[in-house]
Amino acid sequence: MHRLLLLLSLLAMLGGPMNFAQAQDELEQRVEALLAQMPLEVRLGQLFMVSFFGEGLNEASRQFMRQMMPGGVGVFASNGVSPAAVTRSTNAWQALAVQIGAKVPLLIATDQEGGTVQRLNDGFTPFPWGTALSAMPFEQTALVARMTATELRAVGVNMNFAPVADLYHPEGRFMSKRVLGHDAKRVGEAVAAYVRALQASGVIATLKHFPGHGAAADSHLALPTVALDRQQLERELLPFRYGIAADAEVVMVAHLSVPSLDPTPNLPATLSKPIVSGLLRGELGFKGVIITDAMDMGGIRQGFTPAQAAVRAVQAGVDMLATGPNLPLSEQLSMKRALLEAVLSGAIPRAQIDESVRRILRLKAKYGLLTWQALDELSAAERVQSAAHRAALESIYLRTVALVRPAPALLPLDPQRLKIGLIYPGVYSSLPNVCGVYGALTRRLAYSLVPTEDELAIAREINAQVDVAVVFSFNIDEYPLQARLVNTFAPQKTVVVALQSPYDALQGIQPAGYVTLFNPYPEAFRAACAVLYGAFPSKGTFSLP
Repeated sequence: MHRLLLLLSLLAMLGGPMNFAQAQDELEQRVEALLAQMPLEVRLGQLFMVSFFGEGLNEASRQFMRQMMPGGVGVFASNGVSPAAVTRSTNAWQALAVQIGAKVPLLIATDQEGGTVQRLNDGFTPFPWGTALSAMPFEQTALVARMTATELRAVGVNMNFAPVADLYHPEGRFMSKRVLGHDAKRVGEAVAAYVRALQASGVIATLKHFPGHGAAADSHLALPTVALDRQQLERELLPFRYGIAADAEVVMVAHLSVPSLDPTPNLPATLSKPIVSGLLRGELGFKGVIITDAMDMGGIRQGFTPAQAAVRAVQAGVDMLATGPNLPLSEQLSMKRALLEAVLSGAIPRAQIDESVRRILRLKAKYGLLTWQALDELSAAERVQSAAHRAALESIYLRTVALVRPAPALLPLDPQRLKIGLIYPGVYSSLPNVCGVYGALTRRLAYSLVPTEDELAIAREINAQVDVAVVFSFNIDEYPLQARLVNTFAPQKTVVVALQSPYDALQGIQPAGYVTLFNPYPEAFRAACAVLYGAFPSKGTFSLP
């Protein structure tokens, strides 16, 4: 639907009749006209999503841009943290882009997943993230995507490296807090809802990290291996299939060795023709832009120079190379020179470069990115609308908290009938006050993330004094001594509320009641207490594997 609307908008701008086929033809003509006027070196520049340090442009980055003539720029923390600062940077980049090369504006992308991977923070909204996005009703998932798009567009960002389409695996701790869950179908439905809403709001979505990073170690450090057979990988691919069916415009390929898809030793998926062209482009039928994960990561650099990796990635079928924030400008330029040499030598067909550039230009045209207008820096914070979005989070989290084990003998909490003890991480000191509005607490204990012997002794005292112990846990997989704290309390009188990882219940604990918040944010705290005390029914959907 968003493609239809964009094409019809383009046609309306050109003054033609409202005919879809003609609109598409007009778009293709514009793309071909742009391509025809691009020398090879300019075309190659479109294949790069570059990065550089600092706000705006200094002399070094300005000269780099003139040489690289990139198709896109990635936004990281060094490029600005406030709405005004980010807008200042994106304005400067676009102002130069429309003066150089083909004079085509940039794709400007960032990682705004939420939570631990949210590049824009100061003055922006901390949106729900990870499994919260699949636990909430999907209309709420779509609302989060729309609000995210509003904030990104407000500062000149037109592409989001989200949603994460990977699945939870107990052994894959690196991605465990970022994935949308373990249920492939539900994750796929959430991914599709997010993609449709983000792109309908004018921001390009990116499915990542193909063909599935959930079971792998950290690819920033080294090349991890996904030890799943082809049948098991079908489950990993399901969220990507949902996202592609929802018309996701971009797929990011990860630096993963996947022997069941390509047995070549130590070959990242980013450089694998069977994975990029065979599986993604062929079997899954993806017709959009394929981009690499950052080329400064250990998963690619341990076996290849940036120049070698650039050539191999394009030969595999990648359209766009994301250089990443830690690759020196000289090495980014070496990647472009290597591609030029490969095309001139015949190692990469020129027709393949042209097709990739077409995809990139087509994407820009669809989203109105062949023209550019500067944004006012002073009103950037107002355009972001973070205050309104923060207010909306209250309602969203009320519909996200999931009651996984109901424990009807304990829940909803009744302070008139039961003596209640509240046990919580001391770093979240507001929790007793938030829950305390519903009634007096008999005992409370603020514990360290790694509980001490003294805290365990106090827990034993509380166990003897209360009818129900409400224990807020925080990522027991990272802080396993918390399981010992939980198990200090009699299971039949214990309700565990997982503040972040919904998989705390798999870490050797057996409480009678289990509730998941997904994100340790104040809005989620208020929602959890409302559900615990029966002030609001649980509407989140989550079940343990």
